[in-house]
Amino acid sequence: MISYIKLILLLICLVLAGVERKAEPNTKTTPNPSPVSDAKRKDKTNKITKLKPKKIPTETLKLKNEKGYWKPMKIVWDESSGAVAPEFRFAKQFQLETEKNRIILSRRVVEKGKLILNESKEIAPQKYQKWMESLFLYEINHLPMEDVPKVQMTGVSYNYVSFYLESTKSKFYYQLEDRNNPEWNQKNSIIQIIERMKP
Repeated sequence: MISYIKLILLLICLVLAGVERKAEPNTKTTPNPSPVSDAKRKDKTNKITKLKPKKIPTETLKLKNEKGYWKPMKIVWDESSGAVAPEFRFAKQFQLETEKNRIILSRRVVEKGKLILNESKEIAPQKYQKWMESLFLYEINHLPMEDVPKVQMTGVSYNYVSFYLESTKSKFYYQLEDRNNPEWNQKNSIIQIIERMKP
């Protein structure tokens, strides 16, 4: 009889101990990160911040020949409003061209039918280098030579950008509405770089 009572009491104690264990909150704490793993984490973040921007291959940036003269290069951007009323008429023609020892930027701008800018000025080599780096990032040197559009619409202007550097040549045509096309990002970026050129 006594052994039965002991057995029942033992069972009750075990059940109560199990309930108490469940009721206790999980106080398990994650161990502090070791100095080694913490150092690794810092090293990873440093590597991320030190990532360098995409570089252009150095051979594509050789803008001078062995004698130290500028390689023959010419960019022309020509954009106009087409046949519209004089108060809305505009035209822009920018030309960047190298000579033996200098770089010339020519700009001609017509607004509301009136000539407001017509100049040719020498450009600093640093500016020229920077512009060419930007244009090469948008791969102006990889665009094909397009033919003049066969269909010519009255009142619609066909604008263009042409580029040559030694034996590399490219040219593309466009209408003004093409510049609003999201898929036209590359060519539109090239136009914007040229449009922002100033002596």
